[in-house]
Amino acid sequence: MSGDNTDSSKSFSTVGNTASQAMGYVKSAIGGLTGNQETKESGDSQYYAAKGEADQHKKEQEREKKINDLKNDPKTQAGQGVIQTATGTVKNVAGGLLGDEKMAESGKQSKNEGQARFDDNAAKIQKEQAKEQAQQTE
Repeated sequence: MSGDNTDSSKSFSTVGNTASQAMGYVKSAIGGLTGNQETKESGDSQYYAAKGEADQHKKEQEREKKINDLKNDPKTQAGQGVIQTATGTVKNVAGGLLGDEKMAESGKQSKNEGQARFDDNAAKIQKEQAKEQAQQTE
């Protein structure tokens, strides 16, 4: 069902949560109308518990989106490229000093991949900056 969302830690059902909020609201209203304080409080508790769960789920989704946005940001990717380049360089030099051709080659490959990753994302950053400057001058 499209209203159901699942993550690895627990399952959250938008439809089920909305139904629980509605049932709590109705139960509270009935308790209020009939003067049954226990039913009203039970309904209030059910409503606010479901509402709190929905609010928490929404915050978790927003947090996950921000994390994914940061991971995919060209500046983050360029930084990762720099780290990969440095790590590859160290591995390449260490392999050369130790006479380990396999390590040296692996380091060289990692260095080249890191440099390519940096270059690709640096180009994206430059395009974004040029676009922002063009929008500011309009």
